Amino acid sequence: MQEPVSCVTKNLGHHVNLRDSDIALLKDLEKDPRQVEKGTVLWEAQDTPTQLYTLRSGWAYAFHCSENGAQQVIDIFLPGDVMGLRDATSVTHYTTATMLTDGVICPFPTVRLEDLFTKSPRLALGLHASAARQQGVITERLVNVLSNDACSRLGHFALEIYYRLTRIGEATGNAFMMPLTQRQLAMLLGMSEVHVSRTMSELADRGLITRQRQSFLINDLETLSKISDFRPEKFTDRINPCLSHLFQ
Repeated sequence: MQEPVSCVTKNLGHHVNLRDSDIALLKDLEKDPRQVEKGTVLWEAQDTPTQLYTLRSGWAYAFHCSENGAQQVIDIFLPGDVMGLRDATSVTHYTTATMLTDGVICPFPTVRLEDLFTKSPRLALGLHASAARQQGVITERLVNVLSNDACSRLGHFALEIYYRLTRIGEATGNAFMMPLTQRQLAMLLGMSEVHVSRTMSELADRGLITRQRQSFLINDLETLSKISDFRPEKFTDRINPCLSHLFQ
């Protein structure tokens, strides 16, 4: 019986044409899976990045805590993401990362990157492309938060999650799970919890979305994309044509 392809292999496979030797190296990174509960802290701000994590299942998020105690959600991690990669060369983590749901993570020492990069420059490029894509998502979200009104902010984020989940086969049609609380959405979108609630109701009243607890449905993809100034092409896996031959 053929072993199922891991979500991390699927994720990196969107960026680079993985060979059997690359897949074997990735399997080695996932050989120590651990069940973790919702609320488990993976790392804290100012920790030394000694471990990276592949997220096999579940959701996680990373947030920054200001000196006044205010928190801003920076990252949303979905199955297949390599967590902590952007901080790997930094002296400390900038954020604190916590599980949003129960899930399975596979920790591996950051120093293993040297061995991985030496054995597979192709995989190194894939990891770089994955980290760059994560950064692109954050940048696009920041531009949205700084430029748009509440409906556009919330709609844009819903579309971001929809396209990311569709990419990894975790959406059913236009429906998907959204395990973030109103407080977490407020921390992510620069809004109050009350404002998030009102905006969610407004989008629902306009027939654009339906939300029941953690279940989320986009009823009108075209209109929601238009009012949110959402450009799906920015969430593709396209590679710079100057370097695309290296990923084949």
